[in-house]
Amino acid sequence: MKIQSNNSGASVLDNQLLEAFPDPVMLLNDKRELIFGNKASKAMFNIHVGRNLEESFSEPDLLEAVGMVLGKKNECEIELSISRPSIIKLKVKVVAVTSLANYPHAAALIVLRDVSSESIAEKMRRDFVSNVSHELRSPIASLIGFIETLQGPAKEDRESQDRFLAIMASESQRMARMIDDLLSLSRVEATERIRPQDQVNVSEIMNETEELLVDRATRRSMDLKFMIAPNLPIISGDRDELMEVFQNLIDNAVKYGEEGSTINIEANAADSLPEVDGPGIVITVENKGYGIKAEHIARLTERFYRIDKGRSRKMGGTGLGLAIVKHIVNRHRGQLLIQSHLNKETTFTVLLPII
Repeated sequence: MKIQSNNSGASVLDNQLLEAFPDPVMLLNDKRELIFGNKASKAMFNIHVGRNLEESFSEPDLLEAVGMVLGKKNECEIELSISRPSIIKLKVKVVAVTSLANYPHAAALIVLRDVSSESIAEKMRRDFVSNVSHELRSPIASLIGFIETLQGPAKEDRESQDRFLAIMASESQRMARMIDDLLSLSRVEATERIRPQDQVNVSEIMNETEELLVDRATRRSMDLKFMIAPNLPIISGDRDELMEVFQNLIDNAVKYGEEGSTINIEANAADSLPEVDGPGIVITVENKGYGIKAEHIARLTERFYRIDKGRSRKMGGTGLGLAIVKHIVNRHRGQLLIQSHLNKETTFTVLLPII
């Protein structure tokens, strides 16, 4: 990418104005050390005052732009696409500063404007049209066929009417679930780049999830064994979204686990999470069953990806549950890990940092 610069002069800003910026704003000294980040920058990026910029950003174009400004260019503007963890499109301006009352050592000001919304909205529209046309065509065609049969050959056949109406009810319910999941997925994708800020008690969410799903497990003679560590730390998150994550994972464990088996659900605090700078909570959902072949695991969180389409439809699945889980976990700056051994156990692990 070609970086343009101009000589529009240095900027003088006071601390209150920097903090009030709706866009992420950061200040660097001449050693590229971060000396200030406003609330918007801390909400969007994993930044820490006192660290070198390269420890939070590895994008060469941004580092080059900063280098140009510290090398006595007055201003640089670039565009970036970065993963935090979802793709964020940014317009970035780096400006030299020479006089800040509260930050006398400031040498460069970075302003990052998120321009993802437009591209996300267009992608959502394309994906929604494509997914709906593909996934709903078959059940709609079935409904039309059954209606025509009921209006014609089966008009006086009570037995056929009952059978066809039962199938039509099932197909209608599946379409309703699919539309609900598509809307949920689109909503999560639209806000994925914005880290939730509410204070959430994971223990309470797990207890409510148990109450909602215990009857479903009982119908398959399965036992939900919850092992929640006492005094789990409070995390920043969206309560409804995390509830959806745990419901999806445990519901999948019930659907695809071995009838009569035990599903183990654990939640524990961790001093340090992999690839996360700090402590967090580890939630695991383990069931016993057929297992998942290695070649399928990487694709499980894709929209409408099903290992066995017939079985998935029979179980009432839409093929969207794990995609929703992945995007919610991403929004919480966490990780979703999947491990499976054929004809043994399958374990889904959610890592949620304490932010």
